[in-house]
Amino acid sequence: MVVHNVGNGADPQSFDSFALEYDRFCDFEDHPVWGWVADAGVRPGGRALDAGCGSGRRCRELADHYDEVLGVDLSAPLIRLARARRPHPRVRYEVADLADVDGGAEGFDLVFSSTTLHHVPDLDDALRKLKSLVRPGGFAVLVDNVADRPTPPAHVYRVGALLSLPRDVRAHGWRDAAWLFRFRTGGPWLAHLLTDRYLSRPEFERRYGSIFPGASFVDRGFAHALVWRRDG
Repeated sequence: MVVHNVGNGADPQSFDSFALEYDRFCDFEDHPVWGWVADAGVRPGGRALDAGCGSGRRCRELADHYDEVLGVDLSAPLIRLARARRPHPRVRYEVADLADVDGGAEGFDLVFSSTTLHHVPDLDDALRKLKSLVRPGGFAVLVDNVADRPTPPAHVYRVGALLSLPRDVRAHGWRDAAWLFRFRTGGPWLAHLLTDRYLSRPEFERRYGSIFPGASFVDRGFAHALVWRRDG
């Protein structure tokens, strides 16, 4: 997750000012990834990178399948939450910009990123950087949200929150469902969403595929995923 600081004001793109609330929100929206990643042919073992790891959920999951996991994020509050709530002997968390990540001489057996890359100022540069971190024989799995419009208007998210309410009540009970509705329609979250810039599904495949030729793509509902293996 990419964070930008603008003077002393709160940048709406940043998660820093509502990291605790965002982490709680993710508790309800957590969707493990290893099942479909393994089905796409990705092999476990070795070193994994989670670029834009947030508060560490996927790092903990990847630690079940890799010997070493590095989670990096620009948000210091989210990294503090990751270290406090999701420590693991095979996971290391760092506050870092993607441009500064060093894969060492060998690189990573898996370079993973989820719902992060729509934040980066230069997508092509970020994709080339991630590609450079994949070792020969290793994999890149890059997942991001997609939408028909680059930035859906606020009312789309408010309507979505309302439509989700009955499902949330059934799944979590009234108290948690009410909290979810308030979060989804609250100022900080809506302001953050309105800074997002999404690709359409065809545009995702064109842009990502131009950097990762021969990649396969997986439809993940509101998101789309690239799976690519470096020859070697």
